[in-house]
Amino acid sequence: MKIADKLFLLLFTVIIIFTAFWIFHTHTILQNSDSPITVVRLFDLNNDLLYNIVTIFSIILLLLSNIFYWRTGNAIYFLWSVFYFIAGILSLAVLEDARFYYTRHNGLWNGKFSSGFIVSIYLIIILIVITLIDFFIINYLRKKSITKRKKYERLFSNQPSNLSKN
Repeated sequence: MKIADKLFLLLFTVIIIFTAFWIFHTHTILQNSDSPITVVRLFDLNNDLLYNIVTIFSIILLLLSNIFYWRTGNAIYFLWSVFYFIAGILSLAVLEDARFYYTRHNGLWNGKFSSGFIVSIYLIIILIVITLIDFFIINYLRKKSITKRKKYERLFSNQPSNLSKN
């Protein structure tokens, strides 16, 4: 395993552990014995923060994927960043579902359904499209850079020219 792979895996693991902790923390808020209104407000605050955490870490992973792909040429980094985002958004959808059942169970439900699942699918599709576009742009620029570098290496290499063979 290359050092770049190990470094990306380490950063990816730290991000996953932090996100998993925050998902667990947000879920345990629903088991609080305070008043249901306070619990729902606290849950909503943590859930909104979790949306921001998943979004920010997804952007960071996408930027890291660009850097590591540029250095190594291994496109698996993009796949890992997409998997993280999908897992994060699906976890948020499950948390929204848990909130719905909590409010319904405690008599706080106002007859409205959450659009969390539809928004989750929408966000996942957007991220996949953005990642694919980003990958194609980086891939094009990387190939162009490698071709240019090889051209200059051939021009300025230490090999004697073929002019003296005539």
